Amino acid sequence: MDISESRTLNIKGSSRLISDYFEICIHNILFQRHVYPKEDFKVIRKFGLNLVYSKDDDVIRYIKQIIKQLHRWIYDGKINWITLLIVSKDSNQITEKWMFHIDFIKSEENILNNEGNIIESISMVEIQKEIQSIIRQITSSINILPEFEEPQTFKILVHTTTDDFKTPNDWDDAKPFNDMNGNGIQNVKFSNISTDNHKVSTFVTYQTRDQ
Repeated sequence: MDISESRTLNIKGSSRLISDYFEICIHNILFQRHVYPKEDFKVIRKFGLNLVYSKDDDVIRYIKQIIKQLHRWIYDGKINWITLLIVSKDSNQITEKWMFHIDFIKSEENILNNEGNIIESISMVEIQKEIQSIIRQITSSINILPEFEEPQTFKILVHTTTDDFKTPNDWDDAKPFNDMNGNGIQNVKFSNISTDNHKVSTFVTYQTRDQ
């Protein structure tokens, strides 16, 4: 898809783009971290890059179910964190946390800087370049992350901004997992994605094995 240099996003488009970013990151992390075999993935073109996407119907259905609802919640400003947990199938121990923090920047009204001038909108080209940079950083980070010693699965958690949050009927509350503890816990922060309405920060937390 060709992207116009001058094209910008309104809040609805920004919410959709951020949701798409989460979706493609989840699929690529599952591939890069060998949560599922390589043959369970196909190559797709997204954000100007060749990326991977699961072919497993159950995985696709689970992720799609969440992403579909995320678009609405991001638009309404009801969530501020998305967490992808990678969990040991045998011990129920969390082995990695991939976290995405969402900041709501402003409404669709023009924002003035300290000098009273209108701040220039961020173009789609700039946003796509930021996404490409982060996805490459995530791929490169695999080199520093420890290999898993047992089979893994995953769970996606959504953290809300309000207490009176109505959970969809077909969603489950998060089951308890054994969190990371002890020494060797490390954090890596990646670059940010910024639109005119949202800023997303991406992190990974992991635990070194040489303890």
